[in-house]
Amino acid sequence: MIILISAGAYLAFASNQQKLSPPQTPPSSEPITVSGEIACLPKKGPGPHTMECAIGIKGDDGKYYGLKNLFEHDKEYKFYSTGIRVEVSGTLNYEEMLGPGGVPYDVAGVIEITSIRERYEGVDESYQKHFC
Repeated sequence: MIILISAGAYLAFASNQQKLSPPQTPPSSEPITVSGEIACLPKKGPGPHTMECAIGIKGDDGKYYGLKNLFEHDKEYKFYSTGIRVEVSGTLNYEEMLGPGGVPYDVAGVIEITSIRERYEGVDESYQKHFC
């Protein structure tokens, strides 16, 4: 009798275990479009904070993103000045970005750019898509 109860309890436990799904891991990359402004990326933590400016974007969501292959899309260095409003599309890679001395930047990830364009405040969106 005890063996039957133990076997029943084991089967009930095992069937509940199969119903549990494994924890979801965040994707390593995903498509993204971010509007915001070109900014110097902040460093993370108490390490050395040097005066260099790693160009990135501070999104309207308040997060900072590193930019990968910016030069391929900006050979005239138009987007290398802070404060310019832009829209960036590409693939967001959830990876750490290190600065000089190995100090990481405080970024949500790095965007591998497929397109970047300047956004003009107060200009109609449909006008910007066709003429800007």
